[in-house]
Amino acid sequence: MKKLVFSLVALTLVVTAIALCACTGDAIPLPEEETLQKVLDEGGYELVWGDEFNDDSIDHTKWRVGYDTPARRAGWYVDTSDTVFEKDGALTIRTQYRENGEYGAGWYTSWVDSATGYTRETSQMVHSDDYRGFAAKYGYFEIRCIAPPCTGIWSAFWMMPDGDAVGMSENDIKGTGTDGLEVDVMESPYHAWGNSYNVHVVHGEGYSDTRSDRSATYEVPNMYSQYHTYGVLWTEEEYVFYIDGRETWRTSYSPDGETLGVSQVEEYLLLTVEVGGYEDENGVLHPGVTLEDGVEVPFWCGDPDDNDKTKTYDFVIDYVRVYQKAA
Repeated sequence: MKKLVFSLVALTLVVTAIALCACTGDAIPLPEEETLQKVLDEGGYELVWGDEFNDDSIDHTKWRVGYDTPARRAGWYVDTSDTVFEKDGALTIRTQYRENGEYGAGWYTSWVDSATGYTRETSQMVHSDDYRGFAAKYGYFEIRCIAPPCTGIWSAFWMMPDGDAVGMSENDIKGTGTDGLEVDVMESPYHAWGNSYNVHVVHGEGYSDTRSDRSATYEVPNMYSQYHTYGVLWTEEEYVFYIDGRETWRTSYSPDGETLGVSQVEEYLLLTVEVGGYEDENGVLHPGVTLEDGVEVPFWCGDPDDNDKTKTYDFVIDYVRVYQKAA
């Protein structure tokens, strides 16, 4: 599995003035006015790529699917028909506790991405000879989804520069935008700051000790039971985030406050679920806690074992769409 995938870091929530305060428990209500369609129409944007998930199976020319792999944090990632599947016009990524799972008792989930730096010969995740993936620079990127309502387990729709495609490691990301940034369009830490919160985040400086973030947190009513849209308009100058067609946040992220921090390279898409905790050096999973200076402390978004282990928790995606300006 490539190093860039699943490198979501614990959010520090360093928020710009325009985003007010996203400290624990504080979130901004959604604006009233829907402005997105006007922006797309006036900008000459048209649909260039997407997936409506209306088939009986995943389109493996577009998506790689999580495969049997060692744990990430405190969850196992598997490619099984009851973990990631299309049904009733939606893609579902299911998280569930299995007493007799492939790797023993624990939480199991999956992910899909459109990374372009792979072929059937270089990745056991590629399921089709026709796999192409997808990456783009600039445009409007949107998901319509229902997030899973579970403590210590969170879903996300995000974008990353394809390091394997351009020969870049996760710590090569400078934060200036010349080699890309991680952009979290939708991230739902159910337990962390409230039960209807979405976080937009832009990560820079790779995942080294000098990494830094800019973020904003918004309250989204019923995001765990009803569909909502989450999108980002990525231009050469800035990122403009939207929820349900309403502009929520603008940023031209820069780690030093001076250098333009907008990605200037193509980025691919990820739809992921993570289980809070860590895996120790002996391969033992520790859900609900993390290590700080060698000492276990509560994980930032709660303990997955606080959930009802007899239930399943679904990240349901109605569609993913990408728009760009007409040539």
